[in-house]
Amino acid sequence: MNVTIRMTRAENIAQFGTKPVEIPIEEYLCGVVPAEVYESSHREALKAQAVAARTFALKRALAGTIMDDTTSFQAYRYGLATSSPRSRQAVEETAGQVLCYDDTIIDCFYSASNGGLTKRSGDVWRKHYPYYVNKTDPWDIAANAEKKTKASHGVGISQIGAMWAAKNGVPYNEILAFYYDGAVIVSDYGKRRNLDIEDNTPEPEGGHKMNLRKLLFVNNACYKAGKTMPPKGIMVHSTGANNPNLRRYVGPDDGLLGKNQYNNHWNQDKPGGRQVCVHAFLGKLADGSIATYQTLPWNMRGWHCASGSKGSGNDTHISIEICEDNLTDATYFNAVYKEATELSAYLCRQYNLDPAKDGVLICHAEGYKRGIASNHADVMHWFPKHDKSMDTFRADVKKLLDAASTSPAPTPTEPKKLYRVQVGAFSVKTNADAMLAKVKAAGFSDAFIKYGE
Repeated sequence: MNVTIRMTRAENIAQFGTKPVEIPIEEYLCGVVPAEVYESSHREALKAQAVAARTFALKRALAGTIMDDTTSFQAYRYGLATSSPRSRQAVEETAGQVLCYDDTIIDCFYSASNGGLTKRSGDVWRKHYPYYVNKTDPWDIAANAEKKTKASHGVGISQIGAMWAAKNGVPYNEILAFYYDGAVIVSDYGKRRNLDIEDNTPEPEGGHKMNLRKLLFVNNACYKAGKTMPPKGIMVHSTGANNPNLRRYVGPDDGLLGKNQYNNHWNQDKPGGRQVCVHAFLGKLADGSIATYQTLPWNMRGWHCASGSKGSGNDTHISIEICEDNLTDATYFNAVYKEATELSAYLCRQYNLDPAKDGVLICHAEGYKRGIASNHADVMHWFPKHDKSMDTFRADVKKLLDAASTSPAPTPTEPKKLYRVQVGAFSVKTNADAMLAKVKAAGFSDAFIKYGE
């Protein structure tokens, strides 16, 4: 797939001349991504930009549009294409991925900043697309609080918002889902099925494996507040209701949770009129298996324990909430207890926490006794029914950490080597085009012309 570009920038004219030139779309993107956002941006922001830029370019290539190399279409710089390895990696990791809505490639727009509110395209231009909606953008607001950026048209991705979200733990697919409402990522330039984006969270070490997934509560007022905290501990909660299903609290349905017919999950501004939000829920998926859903970035200040005479655990502790059942099912308890210990061990490693140290790994009831939480009994009304306590919980987490520290180090593997094959160099472009046609006819469909001195 090629795009046709008319060069106007001096550095590009020096390389390609002034007449329209065809460039393979993936190579073109290697000069667009670093020209549109900082090469130093977080990898997930670069990947989000790559998918958005690819979608924009493909839509126009299919229409036969000749673009230029300025922001009238998309900024392109040949010099950056050859000197921006992180952007090139982002392009390669998302190769062929575009955004589609109702099986059609979207008209994909983006701007530097939206001023804290995503815009409907029909409010900015004449045509309205259903995937552009008005809503508060907490990422753009947070980014502008750090460094003010002039707002542009505000349709689609806010580039500073995406960069803030990425550095705070949001993966590129969730960034795109937020800015292009209802659109999905489709591979092979929109020709194949929707991508099943896997969670990139590292697998815990030491022989234990939790089922950790991510669905951030971007619509919750806590998330929108965007306040961070240095994690100094973990506070374990339980829901206090006989409903072990994650879909009661986590939504919308991602295909694994199942549908919440009452739509009373916590991914909304103030669920049930309350200011509540935790970092993770643990419970049952629709198929009955146990899973953990991360719902806030781990270093974001949650709303989970209110406060006490000595302050608030919201300022110091990551919150994990276990979905309760009727409190008597030993099979469910043992499974979700194990999941909770694995998550706690993972977080202890991530933030260098010692679960045995006083005040680090506690439950809500212990938080109240320490003067940093409201008066709740969880989890001590449940754990003892199954011969467990917070002391046994801390000990089990410590065992997982000790097992991980004594595991043999993985055997290093040789990095993958790539060997490039060149079939010729030509001073006349028509000769190069003829050779490219022969190579492709021989079955090498990914062959392309690389322009150089």
